[in-house]
Parts: sequence; structure tokens; C-alpha cells
Amino acid sequence: MTGTASLIDELERTLSAGSSVQRADILRRVSDLFLTNLDSYGDEHVAVFDDVMLHLVDKIERSAIVRLSKQLAPIENAPVRTVHRLADDDDIAISGPVIERSKILSEDFLVELAKTKSQAHLAAIAGRESIGERITEVLVDRGDDEVTLKVTGNHGARFSRPTFMKVAEKAQANGPLAEQVIGRGDVPPDVFQHLLRKATEVVKNRLLRNADPDKRVMITRTLADIATEVARERAQMDGHSAAGTVMQFDAARLKSRIGELAQAGKRTETIEAIAALSKLPVATVKNVVRQGATDGLLILCKSVGLGWPDAKRVLAGIGGVASEAETKKAFERYIGLTSETANRVIRFVKSCKAISKADFQRML
Repeated sequence: MTGTASLIDELERTLSAGSSVQRADILRRVSDLFLTNLDSYGDEHVAVFDDVMLHLVDKIERSAIVRLSKQLAPIENAPVRTVHRLADDDDIAISGPVIERSKILSEDFLVELAKTKSQAHLAAIAGRESIGERITEVLVDRGDDEVTLKVTGNHGARFSRPTFMKVAEKAQANGPLAEQVIGRGDVPPDVFQHLLRKATEVVKNRLLRNADPDKRVMITRTLADIATEVARERAQMDGHSAAGTVMQFDAARLKSRIGELAQAGKRTETIEAIAALSKLPVATVKNVVRQGATDGLLILCKSVGLGWPDAKRVLAGIGGVASEAETKKAFERYIGLTSETANRVIRFVKSCKAISKADFQRML
């Protein structure tokens, strides 16, 4: 530690008479020496560097402190007091690097920072690799839209159910935030439903438009469940059956859309709509289409209650049934196919991991 001892002696002289440039140079040399021999230092050595750096931090120019923060941020055995001093700085250029990256900072310390510091500090905390529930709670409570969006999009952040619910409340009219919530795999089902129940039509349409296929099916099913529940509640208040309202939502809106999508040549959207109504995985419906199983498509169409005109559009649009002879044959089979049989087959499909074209034909 001869080099360090000489630096400490020079430090004392420089602090009393040296210029800001000289002070910055001393810090640079101290930090470089520390980083160069990092693996060889024990706790006592690190403590010496901690003393030296703390002496300098409050007496040198800003750019040198920013450099030090960036250097120490990823170091797991960095000088503890210096790191905490940097993280507590009101200047985000100084505190930001260690707040976002340092593993030395405890959860208690980060909670206090989140409670007292600026939105820029909160945003830095929201970017950490791992964030505990106590921290996310404060970030959501105090954070602006940018902070909430950042922490919600951070899959290393853990959320309690109440905090998730607070985010869902904020996301009702915030499309980007709603997408981040829906995109997480740890959202409780009731929070997922609450968000879709309260979201504006603009947000709902954005979610349906931008979600991946499986998530889009989940959103569609949840919206249908919500509509059913709302209709039932209204019916109970009015003293009438909710069946008509529910049927109007499912049949008139979703079912008619399947025919429109198929006719427009929107293969993926048609498959997703059939999957949503039949409550089958998208992959299963895709497999039926990929196998060219006309009987399978007929069963799917019948099970979701499509009339022949829409079923015909589906066969033509995604099933490759184009000739008049094929269409006539399909029509005869569709008319002879009962909803009971179709639903029985669908129940069987749901219980199987895979089903082939021949399986459909055997069950008819």
C-alpha cells in the first residue's frame, strides 16, 4: 500500500493548497489505482480508499465525481460509504449510475431514496436489475407516468397485488402503460380483469391491436367474460334474462367478425377469433388449418355457432376450399353436423395434447 500512503500524503497537501484540477487528478489516480488492483484488496484496503475518496468527493469539480460514480457503479466491493454518498447526491448525473447499478445499496436505503428524491432518481431506481416489492410500492405511489411505465416494464421488479392494482388504475387511460401491465406474466387474474373492465375503448383497441396472438385471445376471452357478467348484473337489476345481451355480444359481434376476417383474407386474425370463441389454444386451431382438415374446420365453425355463410367464408378464406364441388360437399356435411356433436369433439380436443385430421374424421 505504499502507493496509497503517498497519495494520502499528497491528498492532504493538495486539499489545503492545490487547485481544482490537481484535486481532480488526485481522485483520478486514486480510483484508477483501486480499479487496477481490485481483486487483491481486502476489507482494510478498501476502507482506506473509502476514506480517501470521501475526502475528495466534497472538494472537487462535478465532472470528476460523475466519472467516479460511473466507475464504482458496477463494482461489488466498491467503497461502501463513498457509494452511498454518491447515491444520495441530488445531482442525478452523479447519483444515477450507482443508484441504477450498484449492488451495495440496500433495500432500506433505496426505499428512503424513493421516498425523498426527485423523479429522475425514481426513474434510476426503476431501471435496476432487481427491485423488491417495498421499493416498487413507493415508485408507483410517488412516481410520475414515466417512472410507473419504466418500473412496470422492468421484469426484474416484483409487485405486490395492491401495487399491481394501483398500476392498473393508472393504466385505464394510458395505452403504453396498459400494454406493459398486460405483457407481464405475473399479473394476478383479478388485476388483469380489473384493467380491462375499467380501460377506455381506445386502450382496449390498442391492446387488441398490439398484443401477441395468445395474449390477444386471453384479452378477448376476458372482455367476453366481463360483458357476460355486466349483462347478468343488468338483467338482475331489470328482472330479465341476460341471455339476449350476452348472445348479442358473442354472436352478433364476435361471430360476424369471423366471417368478415375470413372474407378479407386475414388468416391470423380469423384463427385467433375462432380460438377465442371455442376457448382452444391458437396453436390447436392453427394445426387444424395447417393439416387441411376440412372436417376439423367444420366442427370448429359449428361449435362456435357460425351459420353456413360465415362457415363458407372460413373454409374459403383459410381452409382452401375453393371449388364448387368441395363447397357443396362441405355444405352437406355442415348441415348434417349437430352442435352437440361438434361440442363433444371440441371437449375431446381440449383434453388432448394433439389431434390429427384422421381423428376428426373418425369422430364424425
